Amino acid sequence: MQTRYKLFTFSILLMSILTLSGCENYAEKTHESWVTPPPGAVYDDSTIFARITQAVQSDPVLQGAKVEIKVNDGNVVLSGTVNNEDQLTRVNMHTWIVDGVKKVDNQIVKK
Repeated sequence: MQTRYKLFTFSILLMSILTLSGCENYAEKTHESWVTPPPGAVYDDSTIFARITQAVQSDPVLQGAKVEIKVNDGNVVLSGTVNNEDQLTRVNMHTWIVDGVKKVDNQIVKK
């Protein structure tokens, strides 16, 4: 019985040593051909503003809508007035479609 206990203790100790010896820092062993992936596309506020403005102004359904657009760090604030629910939805859609938009605060009011 005592031999079994010693054998069991020895096997637990051996397993612990083997397990801990496998915990190395693999960041040091990264292959030299590995390169940090490039960051995703970055969109500046003026580009986002221009794209939203162009989309809103070129949409014939939005004739008569008075929309003001402000962009700060990809966060867009829409204000102004529209004539109906369809125009409100379209302005919102045009805004969200633009790459780089993170958040839209739609404060537009229907007349």
